[in-house]
Amino acid sequence: MMLHPANIERSKRKTLALYVNSHGDLIVKAPLKLADYKIFEFVKSKEKWIRSQQERVAQNASINKSVLTYNTFLFLGEELSVITATKVKKITKAGSVLYIPTKIAEKGSFEVKKKIEKWLRDQAKIIVGERAEYFSAKLRLNYSQISTNNNKTRWGVCSHDGKIAINWRAVMLKPQVFDYIMVHEFCHLLEMNHSKQFWNLVETILPNWRTLRKDLKKMNWLINLFRKDTDL
Repeated sequence: MMLHPANIERSKRKTLALYVNSHGDLIVKAPLKLADYKIFEFVKSKEKWIRSQQERVAQNASINKSVLTYNTFLFLGEELSVITATKVKKITKAGSVLYIPTKIAEKGSFEVKKKIEKWLRDQAKIIVGERAEYFSAKLRLNYSQISTNNNKTRWGVCSHDGKIAINWRAVMLKPQVFDYIMVHEFCHLLEMNHSKQFWNLVETILPNWRTLRKDLKKMNWLINLFRKDTDL
């Protein structure tokens, strides 16, 4: 059965790129004037990779259905259930439960999801700031700015002027995987590449970085959560 892209996004880019979204749809990014037959040839050449990605998405949809449908929420790798409570005035975490004020819950699931997203973003800012201070001291490296962002494809970025930004959704990952992202970006303060020297530097802090990188790749589906164009 031939693969057909769900969408071909053309722009002034010079190269072809493929990705499979959280629904398992194949999306192609292509140069403005590239002939269609060349796009389909490229898709065919990547068929094995595309099908493996679609299988992964299908597995995630089955295993993580509750999180993907916003019935439960991940925080530092822990799955949290949601309970309405009359005695809380703001979203409160206790154990593996997020207690939601009645006045929010009464407004419906959309409002609950919106408020939980804000709670997660706020927690992300706090934790990113705390871990930045920790790794700055541990590595004896100074950054010019630390922040969270809403990047669609990347977990973290580090600019040449020492500004580091971490995707706020990293707060949903296990602490060790979260730290891998932090260490990765801090090491870019010294090595703005992925050379052998860069990975050697990462290894001085995280000897198991290879395992953590694999764990992060398995959780890449999280980066599509809380987006209007990808929500189920």
